[in-house]
Amino acid sequence: MVALSERRFVVAEYHRILEAGVFGLDENIELLQGRILSMPPQGPLHAAVVRRLLQALLALGYPLGQLLCEQPITLSADSEPVPDVSLVEPDPQGLDYEGGHPPPDRVLLVIEVAASTLAADLSIKARAYAAASIPLYWVVDVKNAQLYEHSLPTAEGYAEVVVRTRQESIALPNGSRLEMGLLFRC
Repeated sequence: MVALSERRFVVAEYHRILEAGVFGLDENIELLQGRILSMPPQGPLHAAVVRRLLQALLALGYPLGQLLCEQPITLSADSEPVPDVSLVEPDPQGLDYEGGHPPPDRVLLVIEVAASTLAADLSIKARAYAAASIPLYWVVDVKNAQLYEHSLPTAEGYAEVVVRTRQESIALPNGSRLEMGLLFRC
């Protein structure tokens, strides 16, 4: 009997695979802990909540240059996820991260909107973001109109997880508060 092994990838290999055109332009993939994950397509509700998040963050004073929408961040040598929304510090070189995706020490908040990926967002992705010391990680559960606020990252996961409802508000890194009802209109 032959033992099977799993082939894992690092970011540099993943980039070469993408440049070679192995995956189609419309495929929604990301690299997480060495694995290439295929993510489901966005439905209308998912896309609407992402737009609402961006509009709310802009209205609360975050500049467009610090908000990434469905753009990669590099967590480690083997992880380059594509969160729905990320809040990052400005590029210290002033080049809008053209030399590389934002590293974890420049990421202030990661937000995943979950319509069909809630279990993975609360487990696999939460562990990866915590291991990279992302200080705040939110999972917006669109089906149940609630938000999981993860904070206090450790190597094993987030030490604190609070579930917020549509009637609550949530603190942002700049001290402003986001009213949850803005995200859930239906």
